[in-house]
Amino acid sequence: MITRALSVTEVNHFIKTMLDGNSVLKKLLVEGEISNLKFHSSGHLYFSLKDAQSRIACVMFRSSAQTLKFRPEEGMKVIIRGSVSVFERNGQYQVYARSMEPQGIGALYQAFEQLKKQYEALGWTDPSLKRPMPEAVEVVGIVTSPTGAAIRDMISVIRRRNPGIKIILRPALVQGEGAAQDIAAGIEALNARDDVDVIIAGRGGGSMEDLWAFNEAVVCEAIHASRVPVVSAVGHETDFTIADFVADFRAPTPSVAGELVAEDQTVLRERLAGLIWQMRRGMTAAIEALEGRLSALTLRLDHASPETAICEERLALDLLQDRIQRAALGEVTAYKNRLALLEKRLEILNPEHVLKRGYALARLEAGGLLTSAAAAREQDRIRLKFYDGEVSAAIIKEDR
Repeated sequence: MITRALSVTEVNHFIKTMLDGNSVLKKLLVEGEISNLKFHSSGHLYFSLKDAQSRIACVMFRSSAQTLKFRPEEGMKVIIRGSVSVFERNGQYQVYARSMEPQGIGALYQAFEQLKKQYEALGWTDPSLKRPMPEAVEVVGIVTSPTGAAIRDMISVIRRRNPGIKIILRPALVQGEGAAQDIAAGIEALNARDDVDVIIAGRGGGSMEDLWAFNEAVVCEAIHASRVPVVSAVGHETDFTIADFVADFRAPTPSVAGELVAEDQTVLRERLAGLIWQMRRGMTAAIEALEGRLSALTLRLDHASPETAICEERLALDLLQDRIQRAALGEVTAYKNRLALLEKRLEILNPEHVLKRGYALARLEAGGLLTSAAAAREQDRIRLKFYDGEVSAAIIKEDR
């Protein structure tokens, strides 16, 4: 029993010692509704937790607040983990929060919803502002990990659908510390080039934490600022990131992203054939219509008896013939120009260009295309086709 009078400081210190030594109060979970929330310039958070009957003061220091994946809001119901102690200077007891979770949903999901609403309010997700895919894609820039399955899938699909497309890979971290900054830098680097027609930014599937780099503001800002269309290809079909909403196109998988940017050569040939058919049909219809008008005018001339009327009709006939010739010539010229443009575009996509970059096509002299080393047999004779000719060779397998 203490017989002397204690100072205020001693009393506060005594209470603090008792609270700090209590095992329950040292590791406490408290749930309640946030009120009187204040974001201090120091980075600390000051707030109260309340329920229907009571409230308690809380503080979260900057070191803990920086780890939050979501932004606390007034009235939000949360669960905090921390300890109860006394601030000795004013004798106020409070909860010192070390972590915080939204009640009922995860912190990452809460942060995701907050970011989505933020960019919707800015208009960055407006479909009417999305940039269209170029009509003819010749160069694709890809920002992703150089070692993952995603880049292999995208290259495989693009090469299969359109071997003439050039692929530029900008390797980037896609997970962990610094990944968001690296992805954004990759998008900016590809934008700095003059030859890139479209950019794919993505990675394979994973947890929400694994994909979080594609929810970061720096990545969304880089996508929004891109001068060329951006395809977001993150995870599996059921995975969504903020980048999916901000990008011009969302591909449910990296493979589908390859399909989006690489139009099948067969489709291009069919389109060209369709245009040629339309051109011929249009020219035939125009000529038939003009011939019909010519026949009608000739008939009218036959029924006109006055010599003056006949002369006037002949003059009109001459003028119409000139118009027919000019119209027909104009139609033919326009379709020829269109045909030349399509032929040039098809030439750009010609697989022969791939051979000119140093590749070769291997065929067995016995017949058939050699597509892998596993299919080759010792001493098989093959023909190697280069862009400027063919050579014969024999297969010699080396032991490894």
